Amino acid sequence: MLYSVRRAALSRVALPLAALLIAAPLLPAQSLSPSTLGISAQVHGVGGTMNTAIYTGVGGNAAFGFGGEIAYGASPRLSLVGRLARITSTSGVATKSTDYTMVQGDLGLRWMSMPGARVRPFAEAGLALRRLAFEYANAQGVLSDYSAFNGGATASVGVMIFQTETMSVEGAGSYTSGNFSTWKVNGEPAAGVAQMPSEMLGVRIGVRYWFSK
Repeated sequence: MLYSVRRAALSRVALPLAALLIAAPLLPAQSLSPSTLGISAQVHGVGGTMNTAIYTGVGGNAAFGFGGEIAYGASPRLSLVGRLARITSTSGVATKSTDYTMVQGDLGLRWMSMPGARVRPFAEAGLALRRLAFEYANAQGVLSDYSAFNGGATASVGVMIFQTETMSVEGAGSYTSGNFSTWKVNGEPAAGVAQMPSEMLGVRIGVRYWFSK
């Protein structure tokens, strides 16, 4: 069932990604000699499926969000990446469900193939710093604010397509996982809250501007 949910959620974001990349202006390859050195900034949308086990036995649910990125190209192949995104989803079983927000900051490295080409496949790996927040009602129906912070791992593979010397579009598939174990309830440290695993499989679509070439 979890596989079916993931496949359905990914299809909703994979099709727009394909359309964006196919519809991108087909500039003559010889007219561009793009460089990935220096500083660039990107804005992106995120979609996919996230599984955060607020309830025991929960499956994955659709997740959507937006974010931005700053990167520094240290060489034609290697870049340092800092990314921040806000993602929302729902955890639920049977008749119970809870909406939650994930704020995620990624710190990592990007490796790119085909230096100087207009189309640049890439792979990324790094550390994901995440903050989870939601409201949860106890047995008496009293709502409390729950939050937790953790570090996890993240990895992506994708492609960057230059439209001009200073602008590119890109799409990437990504996977992030980690366990939340240190909690606050209504802003106060709380003991006795069970460790909560969380993972996301998604697609990121963005537009990037290069400040120095």
